[in-house]
Amino acid sequence: MSQNLIKQVNINGLEYNKFRDPDNYRKAPGEDYRFKVRLNGSGTATARLEVENQVVCEETVSLPGVFTCTTKFDTPGARAAFLTVEGNGEKETREYTVHIWEREKRDTKEEVPPHH
Repeated sequence: MSQNLIKQVNINGLEYNKFRDPDNYRKAPGEDYRFKVRLNGSGTATARLEVENQVVCEETVSLPGVFTCTTKFDTPGARAAFLTVEGNGEKETREYTVHIWEREKRDTKEEVPPHH
C-alpha cells in the first residue's frame, strides 16, 4: 500500500484545512506568502509550487523532509496554486487558492471601544 508523499501543508504558519475560513491565510500585497510542506517517503522527491502557470519554487528534498516556499504578490486577488511532488515513481498534486487582500489587513483590536 502506498502512502501520500504530501503529509501536511502549512500556509502562512497555519496547518491547511479546507473548512477553515480563507481569511486566515490571506496576506496583503507585498507581504510574504509562505508554504511549508511536510513530505513522507524515502529517497528523494522534487517538490514544485506553481501559481498562475509559473513555477515560483522548486526543490529536490530528501525524504522524509520539508519543502518550503516563500513568495510575494504585488496585486490583490485570488490565484490558483498547484503543489506537485514527484518521487519514488509517484506523483501527487494538490490545488490551493492563494488570496491576497485588497489592502493591508487592519488589526480589529483597535476597533473595539474601551470599557467604561
